[in-house]
Amino acid sequence: MKYKIRVYIYCEEIGLIVNEAIDCGLFVISQSFDGKNGILAIYDGEVSKEGLALLIMFGIRYLPLNNYGDFNITCPNCGRRIEDEWILKTYDDNVLSGYNICHDTCGAQMADVEFI
Repeated sequence: MKYKIRVYIYCEEIGLIVNEAIDCGLFVISQSFDGKNGILAIYDGEVSKEGLALLIMFGIRYLPLNNYGDFNITCPNCGRRIEDEWILKTYDDNVLSGYNICHDTCGAQMADVEFI
């Protein structure tokens, strides 16, 4: 199974790990963006379960963009499970700064994601 994900590059070491995953074919980029406010870059692409396991092992922050049922996605502040309409989909300053969810109670945040 392939997962579409958004990966956040927030330091050079994480960038090197993700680039190695790309070189090995474990992560295939579909689009990339320059980040803001401490985020160096954001990569969207497809990853296999093996590639996802590698990202998780290295603690790389990501957000699934499909197959939401395979993940537990929660707000880091209130712990509520994320609803689809809370996921930020427009690549504006919030997303480029590393936020990926927004809801009325806690505002823009980077969701906690756990692969089930």
